[in-house]
Amino acid sequence: MKTFLSKHADTIAAAIIVCGISLAILAFNLLSSGVSFTALTTAGVSYPSATVEQVVAENLDMEKGTGRYMGSQTLSVRITSGESSGEVVEAQNSLSPTHSIVGAPGERVILKADTGSDGSMYYTVFNYDRIPAVAALVVVFALSMVIVGGTKGVRSLVGLLFVAYALGVFLVPGLYRGFPAVPMGFITAAAITVVSMVLLNGLSEKTFVAIASTVAGLLAAAAVYAVFAGIMQVNGFNQDGADELIVVKQATDLDIFGTLFVSVLIASLGAVMDMCMSVATSLFEIRDQHPDISARQLMASGFTIGRDMIGTMCQTLILAFVGSSLTSLLLLISYGVQLNQLLSSDLVAVEIIHSFVGAIAVVLCVPVTSLICAGLRRRS
Repeated sequence: MKTFLSKHADTIAAAIIVCGISLAILAFNLLSSGVSFTALTTAGVSYPSATVEQVVAENLDMEKGTGRYMGSQTLSVRITSGESSGEVVEAQNSLSPTHSIVGAPGERVILKADTGSDGSMYYTVFNYDRIPAVAALVVVFALSMVIVGGTKGVRSLVGLLFVAYALGVFLVPGLYRGFPAVPMGFITAAAITVVSMVLLNGLSEKTFVAIASTVAGLLAAAAVYAVFAGIMQVNGFNQDGADELIVVKQATDLDIFGTLFVSVLIASLGAVMDMCMSVATSLFEIRDQHPDISARQLMASGFTIGRDMIGTMCQTLILAFVGSSLTSLLLLISYGVQLNQLLSSDLVAVEIIHSFVGAIAVVLCVPVTSLICAGLRRRS
């Protein structure tokens, strides 16, 4: 028994920490006051899955240049989910360049089922049923993680599940219920950091260094955000969807000001953790291979290693944010927007805050991690 416990101490400790934090999050969710407000009522509307059995009628034309179909279809479909599962009904399908959902026998679709004032049901095609494809993609991703990563891959998957749990059960409901955004963001980031680091590397000095440097990097990012968000006059009200969030705030006390900071924090967390763990792992390996290395030399090594990493890591962050807003940037340019107008727009200002605050946090992780490792070396 003692041999088993000593051999699997890291796994047991990781399981205890993950379970403990998960239970704390669940308790918060259960004990905090609920909010029943919804911005858009869905009474009498449902979205069942269905399979097209027959095209009853259609009037379609292909748009030149895009290859997209326009027109209308009347489809006979068999509902495969919900209370009406098994029923065969007719559904109307209106096609446009942005909604070119072509119904064909055997095609899986999602219907929008509206209940009329007389109780009758009216069905229209909402979209393709992408759930099987999404599930298959997730399975392929999980298998690749396990096959290539082995035990580490399995632990990484558990860490990803915890990230989804923390965001879906703690952060998003907490923000929705009106809890302060900044503390909620920091608590979520700290919990994700601790669980991810312990799962991947166990309880060790290296893990504690990576956790400490990640938290320090996030604090530095918060300071940079506070300064430049104030200078640039940017906050949650400048984000896409702010008008809708104002409606939500009237009923839920949502902290719209802080939502931008939380999005910056969560978006940069993965890159910050990666940088801190990579530098810490390298420095601990150098220390183990060269027991006589001084604290000054170890810190210099950390800077050398970090310089080789910050370029690609910062590019990763910036390119990710640019890619996510590429369509909006194309539209702005097509409207003939001038450079000073473009750089001062809410869209670009928010993306600049997103990109550069995260990149600065990644850069600052190098000296912070190197300094902590050097300090530990000096003490030993």
